[in-house]
Amino acid sequence: MKTSFIIVIILLSLSACSLFEKKGEIVAQVGKETLTMEEFKVNFSEAEFNALSNEQKREYIQQWINLTLLAQEAEKQGLGSEEAVKNQIRYAEKKVLGNALISARLQAERISEEDLFKYYRVHQGDFIQPLMNYKVQRIYVSDASLAAKVRQEIINGLRFEDAAKIYSLETLGQNGGYAGTVTPNDADSTFWQAVSKVKLYDIVTLQKDNGYYILRSYEEEQGTGEAGFDGLKDEIKRRILDERRKQVYDNLLRELKSKSDVYLMI
Repeated sequence: MKTSFIIVIILLSLSACSLFEKKGEIVAQVGKETLTMEEFKVNFSEAEFNALSNEQKREYIQQWINLTLLAQEAEKQGLGSEEAVKNQIRYAEKKVLGNALISARLQAERISEEDLFKYYRVHQGDFIQPLMNYKVQRIYVSDASLAAKVRQEIINGLRFEDAAKIYSLETLGQNGGYAGTVTPNDADSTFWQAVSKVKLYDIVTLQKDNGYYILRSYEEEQGTGEAGFDGLKDEIKRRILDERRKQVYDNLLRELKSKSDVYLMI
């Protein structure tokens, strides 16, 4: 099942590429196929794309390159002509088009600071949670390309402690990059903000101090006080968007069913 699902995604990716005229900045070349920035950007909302660091963009593009290689090989082996795969592709295409319709309706939705605060005020009881402090390790390097290289080596199996000893420009790198505990009350809370948005041991990259920090938290402990409105804005916005997306979905289905002949045959 997983294999066939991967094949569907690969073939959808390849067929989607052929639907667009190749324009703009070329971000990669895979055989005779060019991958462009315009095609890349359609996978993100404007806000999501603008929030990506250069390293994250390179990482996503590398995944796209890998997917394209697999898709090209799938085409060479004739997998796209199998009837089961065709059916799965047709179903997947409907999901893509349906989500595109919902997203088009959602584009008109704007979430203001007032909307966020109103939601927080009404649902404040849902957000009562203690602030957590985190014990972190970090590696400091001078440029983005090296940060991406180090991150990938860690993902591939290099121990974080060893990577810190090899690459970090900080003296604490020789101690495995252990940097103590970060809290939201630190004079500079950017390290806390970076690791608080991900799970323990997830690696994040932070551009700071004319360089790049590769960070991860490895232990958490309950701090003092509770998360307030400012610290919860991202979560509140996510909840509002989820609710509005469901509302748009329900409204669209009511609208479409009212003017279409739909019969369940089983």
